[in-house]
Amino acid sequence: MKLKILIIILLNSSMLCHADKRIYETDSSGNRKYDKPSYTLTDSGRIYETDSSGNRKYDGENFKIDGKRIYSTDTSGNRLYNKPSHSISNTGQIYETDSSGNRRYEGQNYRLDGNKILPTDTSGNRQYNKPQFVIK
Repeated sequence: MKLKILIIILLNSSMLCHADKRIYETDSSGNRKYDKPSYTLTDSGRIYETDSSGNRKYDGENFKIDGKRIYSTDTSGNRLYNKPSHSISNTGQIYETDSSGNRRYEGQNYRLDGNKILPTDTSGNRQYNKPQFVIK
């Protein structure tokens, strides 16, 4: 789920442009981890898991960006209310929320920094021991 949350973080209105974007997990040096799943962000705001060749994994996790919220969905795009969602603040901070929209402080937080999605603690400090992501 950590990867899915990261993908959601990088999605804000400026990221939703003409072409599909790919999201990859990287190490702390920025090298892509080929053994980890990647994600595709479509121009309609849908995010879905892909294999290393770029083929959609229908059994993988799916997300939908709706304004400043990122929701877990099934393969048809229907919201899953039993899964936590994420909110994107105006500063680019992404944090986990419950089904009512209340912030969950025990969840993983992220920060959008250019084309990178960086893990942070609840205070916004970067966590170097957690996976990070890059958007291409």
